[in-house]
Amino acid sequence: MPESMIDRAERPRTVVFVESAGAMGGVQFSTLYLVQRLNRAHWNPIVISPEVGDLTRACADAKVSTQVLEQTSLWSTSMRVGRRLRLPNPVAWLRNGYSLGTAVRGLRRLLIQAAPDLVVTKGLSAHFLGGLTARRLGIPCVWHVQDFISERNLGIYRFAFGRAAGWLPTQIIVDGSSIGEQLPDFLQPRITVIHNGVDTNVFRPGVDGRGLRRELGIGNDRVVVGHVGRMTPWKGQDYLIQAFARIANENPKATLLLVGAPVFDSDAYQRRLLNMVARLGLTERVKFAGYRHDMPQVLAAMDVFAFTSVEKDTSPLALLSAMSSGLPIVAFDIAGVRELMASADQFRLAPVEDVLSLGSALSAVLSDESLRQRLGALARRQATAEFNLAKYTARIEEVFCAALQSSPLSADNQVAPEMREPPSQIRDCA
Repeated sequence: MPESMIDRAERPRTVVFVESAGAMGGVQFSTLYLVQRLNRAHWNPIVISPEVGDLTRACADAKVSTQVLEQTSLWSTSMRVGRRLRLPNPVAWLRNGYSLGTAVRGLRRLLIQAAPDLVVTKGLSAHFLGGLTARRLGIPCVWHVQDFISERNLGIYRFAFGRAAGWLPTQIIVDGSSIGEQLPDFLQPRITVIHNGVDTNVFRPGVDGRGLRRELGIGNDRVVVGHVGRMTPWKGQDYLIQAFARIANENPKATLLLVGAPVFDSDAYQRRLLNMVARLGLTERVKFAGYRHDMPQVLAAMDVFAFTSVEKDTSPLALLSAMSSGLPIVAFDIAGVRELMASADQFRLAPVEDVLSLGSALSAVLSDESLRQRLGALARRQATAEFNLAKYTARIEEVFCAALQSSPLSADNQVAPEMREPPSQIRDCA
């Protein structure tokens, strides 16, 4: 952040991050990376989580303050009719509205106690919870939107999200252009695209992955195709297994390594994957490593990184970490992947859900070590230039300052009496 923004600081700005989950997914890791990097002389981050979990523990390790606001789990706002049709669930809408009202009252108490200068929301439920509470207290709010808005039910969710986005947040950050394009035209001046960032000094070539290979029984002579991601259908692990099965015989030294767990979902999909591997006779060739905390070593144990999400997924941290680690990338051709590429030859892309093309791309990279080295070098160069944490943090801070400088959204959006303090104590971000 330019020094001019902080010259007249009399105290750090307090920024409260309202999280939608305590388990570690991509959104939560992006929060953790950011609060770890914010300059504490300028910013005082506080993370509010709905539960004690890996996120609160990681924040504590980073000396970042946390609060827990327990919330009732929301019900699905749609119900399935037959195999394909989904309709709105009015009972869920009413019940969720009541739960949201209760959560708003709880968050209001926490915000009055913390007296933040800015509220940042992370995750769909947090956008509404944090946005409503911040507006009632007259606090600027930034929505950090990292998930696509559902197009189901004739676009009712997208419409409702767009209307709320015009009313609640002062600024909106999206981690991919395709998310910003879902929002109404009148919101575009308040939307900033900021791709996620990773620590390129931690995720780098040269990390030793041999210990992980030994742990999983993977010989050093094996060529490992790896995938990291939550075990859920839209991550596409089933397509990757099918593609690997097609090329396993012609690549006898290849091993497939799947890393991740069903963080927010049931384990039905993971069981289906295990059954698929057994049915294909690949039990010795496909390794399931579960959720891991040693991600630099996990990526170092791989020779090729396969990214097989079939929808959404904008600037995914697993892919950025693999790029930073210098791994060659084979991926399904989705918008979120293309947006990260500096040139058309940086990744090997296959049409979405095309198992045959995915297998061919994997086989081509597995059989050519010089191609792997060239693709890995291109990926590393792009990650260090565009997706490092210093650049990511600076871009986020610019939006925070823009939100702090913005005028109130409307006449009724005035700071609540409980939140007022002498103007001389408020740091000028201009």
